[in-house]
Order: sequence, then C-alpha cells, then structure tokens
Amino acid sequence: MKKVVFIINPIFGINRKPSRIINWIEESWKDMDLEYEIIKTGHRGHGIELAKEAAKGGADMVVAVGGDGTINEVGQGLIGSKSVLGVIPAGSGNGFARNMKIPLNQQEAIEALKTPVLRKFDAGKINEFFFFNVAGAGVDATISHAFDNSKIRGPVPYFLVGIKEYFRFTPEQLEIEMPDQTLQRNPVLLSFANLPEYGVNATIAPNAKPDDGLVDVCILSPINIGKALISLPKFFSGRIDEVAEMEIYQTKKVVIHRASAGPIHTDGDPHDTTATLTVEILPQALTLAVPTEKELVSV
Repeated sequence: MKKVVFIINPIFGINRKPSRIINWIEESWKDMDLEYEIIKTGHRGHGIELAKEAAKGGADMVVAVGGDGTINEVGQGLIGSKSVLGVIPAGSGNGFARNMKIPLNQQEAIEALKTPVLRKFDAGKINEFFFFNVAGAGVDATISHAFDNSKIRGPVPYFLVGIKEYFRFTPEQLEIEMPDQTLQRNPVLLSFANLPEYGVNATIAPNAKPDDGLVDVCILSPINIGKALISLPKFFSGRIDEVAEMEIYQTKKVVIHRASAGPIHTDGDPHDTTATLTVEILPQALTLAVPTEKELVSV
C-alpha cells in the first residue's frame, strides 16, 4: 500500500470520541512508509462522496470508521473502484464487523489493517439503495425510522424501540416474486440478508454468506405474543430458522409488490421508496481487508 484514507463519522455509536481513535491511528501509523489521511464526514451521505474522491485520488485502501451506516456509505463509494475497504468498528451494534470477524477492539482493528488479507464480497441492492449487511421492508424498517428519530444511541435503546414497534406493527399483504416461485404473505418481518447478523448477536439469516452471490429472503409471518417472547432467545442464538413462522429462501433476485410506497432500511439506515421493491445481489462487488483468512464467515 502507498496511500490510505480514513473516513471517520464523528457522531458514531455511544461514546462519540473520535479524537481518541484519531490519536490511536496516528500513533500506530506514523512510522508506516506510506501516505495516510484522516477525514471526518459532515452530513449524511458525505461518506459516499469522500470515498469516491479517495478512490479517484489513488487510495489503495479507504477505511470506514464508524457503525454500519458509515461502512455502508464508504462501501458504496468504492463500488467499481480498485480501492480496498477497511473497517474500524465504532457503532452501536457493529453488525458488519461482527459478521466479518473484524476485531471490535478499535486498537486491534487499526493494527490489523497494516497487514490485511484481502477478500471479495457481495453487495446487495434494493431499488437504488445499496446494502452490505441486512436490508428490510417489514417491522425492521419501521424500527429503523423510529430509532433514527431517537436521540439515544446504543443496543439497549434500539431493542426497546424494537419491542414497542413490533407490537404496534400492522402487517400488509405482499406478493414476493422469486425466479422459481411467487408467494403471498403478510409478514411482520421481511429482511434481505447478505450476512447473518444485524448486530449484537441478533441473527436473522444463520446460513447467509457474503460471497455466495445470493440474498437470503427472511419472512416472519404473524406470531402470537407468547410464542414471540418464547422464541426471542433463538433470535440471539442463531436458531431463528427453527421458528415455524420463519421462512428463509436463498435467491439471486426477489421482487416485492406492496400496495403502496413505504419505508425500507439498508444496514439500519431508513429510506422511503416505491411500492415495488427489486432486491438483487451484485457478486464480488467489493474487496474487504480482514485480519486473517481463517476467521471469515465463509470458507
């Protein structure tokens, strides 16, 4: 490597102390025989712009410092370029880092970027929005919108918002069109997973892999309150597919027909979009810097 750009979201996660991470980067990388630059994002979507500029400027690696939303933006900016994506996890849930076995200890993650193993991985796309971890159009999209408007960060507030929105959510009838079959469902949860875990061990697609060219379509039909509470531990132990109301299909593409426009989320970031959702996988869209080959999600 000759040039590395670190893109930092200054309002990430719970502690929000970007200066500490900047100091760690500078202390660790000051003796490296390469050019490096540290840039802060200033608004939503800025990470995409900065990553594109870094790639055009010849950066060998562009490092996202923040949560899944920051990784999403930086990753989008690198699609179609030769620049490698690096990650220093600093979010609330850190789903992407957990899935890809990137150290959650930020100092360890910084050190690991010096001698990385490079692996290709897939990107997902739902209409015009990209995702690398999990996207959704059910109650998870509603939760994402509600949490985005909350001033409190962290996994516990997210969980509390999720419980509240789950019991307020009214499912709608959907047509779910895949290449080999079409389903009629009124799901509570409708998720599209490129990786198994949302974050903090909340696993929606236990068999999802980041480099298989497939999206896992996860459909949870209405479930009574008692069974939902009893089944909740399976969500955090990687056994959600054992719940009878949960269906998971692996496919290259799926089209969702809704009655009207509505909310979705991509890697936890909320959006509003059209009634029809086209979800597809872009194989081998990005190259990721990971610590060691043996620790990857897929082999």
